[in-house]
Amino acid sequence: MVELETVSILLTSVGMIIALSYYALTIRNQNRTRQAQLLMGLYEDYRSTESRRQSLELQYQEYTDHDDYFEKYGDTANPDAWAKWETKAAFFNGVGILLKENLIDIRLVHELLSSSVYRHWVFMGPILAEWRKRIDATERPHRQDPFHGFDYLYNELTKYWERNPEPEN
Repeated sequence: MVELETVSILLTSVGMIIALSYYALTIRNQNRTRQAQLLMGLYEDYRSTESRRQSLELQYQEYTDHDDYFEKYGDTANPDAWAKWETKAAFFNGVGILLKENLIDIRLVHELLSSSVYRHWVFMGPILAEWRKRIDATERPHRQDPFHGFDYLYNELTKYWERNPEPEN
């Protein structure tokens, strides 16, 4: 015959398993909610009128080569234009760092920002690469690149696009 003590232990074990399962699901849902809130906060800022205006100004800057760009829009020649460039680069850098630290999901970033990341990378990526060459040789020989997250974001989204070529519905 089954002893009362055995039944008690069994019921306690089942109760613990149910409680742990519930706790795990609750934590998972909280993490997903936090990720969504974080990304939506970033997205809201990104979609602001001022942010859109900055993007358009950067996209339509005219220059012939990197030297011409830095003469027209560099930090000493045109602090306002350079501040806009750094603001955009910092935004994408931040999203990239959050992605790298698994604080936001690549699928959500793809759904909300992929076309913008690609578009900005087209006109900002070459300037970023040249800026790195110039700044690393003079001012930042031992510091981490302040925009490494932007590269990470673009590279991870590129991998995601390759794995998921069809648009998601």
